[in-house]
Amino acid sequence: MSPVRSERRPPIRRVHLDSGKRNVLTLEAVEALAEALAPDPEAPVVILSGRRDGFSAGLDNATLAGSAAERERLLGTMGKLLVSTLCGPTRIVAACEGHAVAAGAMLLLVSDARLGVPGSYKIGFTEPGLGMPLPELPALLARMRLDRRRLHELAALGRIVGPEEAAACGFLDELTAPESLEEAALERAQALAGLSETAYLGSLRSVWGETLERIEGLARAR
Repeated sequence: MSPVRSERRPPIRRVHLDSGKRNVLTLEAVEALAEALAPDPEAPVVILSGRRDGFSAGLDNATLAGSAAERERLLGTMGKLLVSTLCGPTRIVAACEGHAVAAGAMLLLVSDARLGVPGSYKIGFTEPGLGMPLPELPALLARMRLDRRRLHELAALGRIVGPEEAAACGFLDELTAPESLEEAALERAQALAGLSETAYLGSLRSVWGETLERIEGLARAR
């Protein structure tokens, strides 16, 4: 069974990630997600959802602990997914009901609209707490999307927060009741579908400027 389910109803696609407990991202899951989020001129907007026990708990630890070739392939594929998602014409509404840490938090930061629900789940970068420096790509995403007053705490120190705090600092845009999440995500998606591709991509480059160029450069360098 594929770790990604897609439903296409132009101009909107629904993409649901379900790779197992907490939605750990294996290479298969990342590749399937990249395919599901690829540009589609007739359905340019995606509502991206995950499991209730995890929007995504990050990359698969077994692969990261494996051979150097396996690790680099997973990291490289995830990096390309994040860059293509951010820089491309696909517009994403993330509907988050569970843990979004490490690569899962990065998926939130490249989404155009981020909706969550109240709960006991966690969001943020776990890398510093696990003894790993935060890579440049998520650091650049954090600089653009998170509250600058909280940047050191959240990115450099890797403080993990709950959904209410995540909405206050920029990992999420807003919280809604669980029973209203689907309706709220659809409303956001319909609004994004009203933007032309030219207006969307042009505005993205105007706002992100040199940071977007740096992010694209990181993808070319891998």
